[in-house]
Amino acid sequence: MRFEFDLTKFRCVTTLKVRFGDLDAMGHVNNASYLSYLEEARIDYFGCAVEFPKDNLDFGAVVARIDISYLRPLEMGDTVNVFSKMYEMGEKSFELRHVIQGNRNGENFVAALASTKLVAYDYRKKISLTIPEETKERIRNFEEGKAGKE
Repeated sequence: MRFEFDLTKFRCVTTLKVRFGDLDAMGHVNNASYLSYLEEARIDYFGCAVEFPKDNLDFGAVVARIDISYLRPLEMGDTVNVFSKMYEMGEKSFELRHVIQGNRNGENFVAALASTKLVAYDYRKKISLTIPEETKERIRNFEEGKAGKE
């Protein structure tokens, strides 16, 4: 997956540190660890955009698809910045785009590009939901710089 990106247009950035447990036998960040990085970034994004409390586990959405293009390996000690931006909102689904940027010895580099599709979901009824218009509006306002936490 490739997409054009301008990091100045990504209003939510999640900063993480590569941990020993993130590594594979070759000393690179294991591909599965990127999923954890994206999970943290999603939680942060909705905290910024719609002020969703990070400690609330009733998120109201399920992951339908994640696509990741790995471009350059991350290693132990690297700082990781996950830039997140709403790309598309439908009636029942959202698509976030992410740029996973590494920093090693003061040099920034793009480690991966990712896309996460989420579907609004009622866990009790086990059905998809229509995204509330208020939520969509708050996200649009956040993306336009009119509201939300940074």
